[in-house]
Amino acid sequence: METKTSFKKVTASKKVQGDSVRKFGKPRKKRILLATTALLISMGLYSLIEPFWIEQKVYVINHPDIPASFDNARIVFLADIHHGRFFSRSRIRKVVDLTNKLNPQLILLGGDYVEGSPDYIEGCFEELGNLSAELGVYGVLGNHDHWQGADKTRETMAKQGILSIDNNAFWVQKDGQRIRVGGVGDYCEDVQRLEITTDKTLESDFVLLVSHSPDYALDITGDKVDLLLSGHTHGGQVTFFGLYAPKVPSRYGQRFRTGEKMVNSIQVIISNGIGTVLLPIRFFARPQMVIIQLEAS
Repeated sequence: METKTSFKKVTASKKVQGDSVRKFGKPRKKRILLATTALLISMGLYSLIEPFWIEQKVYVINHPDIPASFDNARIVFLADIHHGRFFSRSRIRKVVDLTNKLNPQLILLGGDYVEGSPDYIEGCFEELGNLSAELGVYGVLGNHDHWQGADKTRETMAKQGILSIDNNAFWVQKDGQRIRVGGVGDYCEDVQRLEITTDKTLESDFVLLVSHSPDYALDITGDKVDLLLSGHTHGGQVTFFGLYAPKVPSRYGQRFRTGEKMVNSIQVIISNGIGTVLLPIRFFARPQMVIIQLEAS
């Protein structure tokens, strides 16, 4: 009899413990579900806000080939505007105003001006035509510009006073000294003729090259190019908190996702760009205006 009584007490105790687990388990699961839902909604809202939060990313370039007259010269590099359904003319106007307020001596454009339709080309460059820099505004084309109409893009650029450096180059002069500013055709949709930029230069000349895609950096031969500016990758556009992007439009993946790199003797700067592609979202890949501050050694 004593054994049976003991067994009943143990069974009752287990039953109480089970009821307690059921009682407190459901509210805990509900709290976790609510917290997870709130987090996902917050992340979704943030991804829609981030495309409007433009970062002014500054790089100081100190190089022995920079002439003394270019010391402290400011260059603004804008890439991947993607004017279209999700990036309005008024937003381009704001980018232009922000750029002009920086009082740059030189402005460089990295391609992918429009997305979705060639109808956006003229409006885009009517706004970009208001960019102002004492040493000029220069630009290359990106893959989207070829898809929407390379000839029309170049014609519209020229109409607005923007000089094409697609497989082209110019000597930019200041106080009797000069640097070489050139570009190459889009890595996916065009040919790249680097010799147009480098053939007339000396080892002592500072050579700045623009390529829409950073992948071209590994194709450059010789040691005449000092600085390469690129966009195209959007910084991955959607990343795991800035650490990794599931998709980067580069053969080299995360290596050329964003930021400053050294490729052989070339300093490479990769911008996150201004606009977005496909969807109007970014996540820990803020849009960027890249500001280059030159320093003569």
